[in-house]
Amino acid sequence: MSVRYTVCIAFREPTYEAVTYPRTEPFTWTMKDVKAKDEDEARKVAVGRFRELASLSSVGWIREIESVRVILH
Repeated sequence: MSVRYTVCIAFREPTYEAVTYPRTEPFTWTMKDVKAKDEDEARKVAVGRFRELASLSSVGWIREIESVRVILH
């Protein structure tokens, strides 16, 4: 049985910050309605999607994940 989760990923772009300014807070990306059997699977799905989208970005900044928060609905 799967349930729905929201997954919030906090990340930094150190190559971007090196040419602009250091941020005090990380960027955040949220994936809603992640269907998964448990929190671990929801985390894997969201991180995989985050990395996939980052690889498609045309800017080329490196994105380093700082934390992943999983919220059950």
